[in-house]
Amino acid sequence: MQIFLAHSFSGHGEVLLSPEESKHCVKVLRHKVGHVIDIIDGIGNFYIAELTVADPKQCVARIISQRAVGVKKPYYLHIAISPTKNADRIEWLIEKGTELGVDEFSFVICKRTEKTGTKIERFRKIAESAVKQSIQGVIPKINDGITIKDFIAKEKGSKGKKYIAHCLPIKKTDLKNILNEKEILVLIGPEGDFTEEEIALAQMNGFEALSLGETRLRTETAGLIVAAGFKACV
Repeated sequence: MQIFLAHSFSGHGEVLLSPEESKHCVKVLRHKVGHVIDIIDGIGNFYIAELTVADPKQCVARIISQRAVGVKKPYYLHIAISPTKNADRIEWLIEKGTELGVDEFSFVICKRTEKTGTKIERFRKIAESAVKQSIQGVIPKINDGITIKDFIAKEKGSKGKKYIAHCLPIKKTDLKNILNEKEILVLIGPEGDFTEEEIALAQMNGFEALSLGETRLRTETAGLIVAAGFKACV
């Protein structure tokens, strides 16, 4: 099942595809005027539409029917994570995390972060592709990278529960004990973990210590464990 992402909507019951989606529709999949295609809008809606213009630069389709995609999740999951030295690992997390229903990704630059650059537009394309592949309706929000200090300050007044997953041997909440929360932010550090100062700053600003198990996990694996835990409880 090939799904297209809507670029915009006209006021006449029509949906327009982006040049990239239009080219794929016409040149790769060989769709023509009169063909019926499946479209999502990225915010939760699914459309069945008939192509009225099959142009590789701009396809236009007339909406036949509309419905919400799937069942609304009972939680909102925000994963804030330090970029890894190997960008492929974060790209993998975005793809798999999106399939598992992560609602928002943020990238935090810590003292031990090895690579501070983030290719946000590429990350967003990966998320869009994962949403279409998994037949979901909502594209996760992907935020630009900022320092951990600025991120903590930005989230200070946010609603919901906030957690920081780290390796220091202190009392922590187990992941299984937070899976019934409705709005959750989980902060995950670099391969060398957060510094004690970063952990202290987070905890002074409302973040609770979180355990993801007894073994030490790679950064991207930790993110996936969190996403899979919540997904399994839906």
